[in-house]
Amino acid sequence: MMLATHQLDLNLLLSLHALLTHGSVTRAAETLGVTQSAMSRSLARLREAFDDPLFVRAANKLAPTPRAEALRAPLSTILRQIDQLVVPEDFCPATARARYRIACAGSAEHALLPAVLGTLLYEAPQFELEIVPWEAHILEAMSDDGPDLALGLAFDAPADVYQRLVCRDRVMCALRVDHPALRDGELSLDAYCAASQLQLRLGQELGQMVDARLSALGRERRVNLQLSQYAAAFDLLSESDMLLTAPELVLRAAEARRGLKVVPLPFDLPQISLSLYWHARRHHDPAHIWMRNALCGGLKAEFEARRDVWAVAASSRLQSLPQMRPLPVEAQARPSHEPRSYPRLTSFYPVYR
Repeated sequence: MMLATHQLDLNLLLSLHALLTHGSVTRAAETLGVTQSAMSRSLARLREAFDDPLFVRAANKLAPTPRAEALRAPLSTILRQIDQLVVPEDFCPATARARYRIACAGSAEHALLPAVLGTLLYEAPQFELEIVPWEAHILEAMSDDGPDLALGLAFDAPADVYQRLVCRDRVMCALRVDHPALRDGELSLDAYCAASQLQLRLGQELGQMVDARLSALGRERRVNLQLSQYAAAFDLLSESDMLLTAPELVLRAAEARRGLKVVPLPFDLPQISLSLYWHARRHHDPAHIWMRNALCGGLKAEFEARRDVWAVAASSRLQSLPQMRPLPVEAQARPSHEPRSYPRLTSFYPVYR
């Protein structure tokens, strides 16, 4: 009596394939790592399942019956398809098709992504990417119909969300180069708190960090305007007396082009961390693995390259400062028994502004 499909143990198909390949119960058992008696029992079950002897002894081997021979080709196809379900084929970005939504904080979207996405899409030309804004509770939404990847400030992620650090950045302040709040190129805490400030809607978490730190110091600032785009914020900064507090990565990119000056905050604030997030259901997907590795690697490389540029620019500015003048003769060392009399250094060294 033939068995129904749902009653057929798929392991029996492996036994049948081994018997067809080797024509021997002993060798089939060795191939699958089972005992000879276990393989004999599998053959008995196969004969019952297909209602056919399947193999008959001929000389020193098992010869397949016409029914078994007819099963050879479709059986190989079925087992190959099962292998593909369990072990996916090697991923090739040049030919793969995939579509991903990436939630991105405004700072990363403005400063880093444009330099990375071009290379990524060149290597994976059939990928389709959609960049969407970072929103509140975005990490919790990744378990449902949320984004496939999220790039933003580091937070405590839910247990089913993976996290990888991209870079750490300083928080600084940008204002126009001739801003009246600047004194000798520096910004005091009083001037910072008194100035009119703007804030990006996509950077509200950063704004909360700043406000919490100021509150701990017994101070507060005035945020008079919220915008949604960095480009509009930079235009406004160059034409007004407003300030913008943001990651250095974003501010340096606009410093020279917009006639702005980037200065340290007049209070201590921890560095911020930019991280990449994805849900556990995507963790083992070959296309997603390639995507997040390429994205994270490209973002890290771009950030480090910009850091090097900033370091070179800072060194050039220092070298361009006027050289210190030598001390005059009367200020040089005298014999130890004579009283020392030094002129005030401010009369011999330039004041840098």
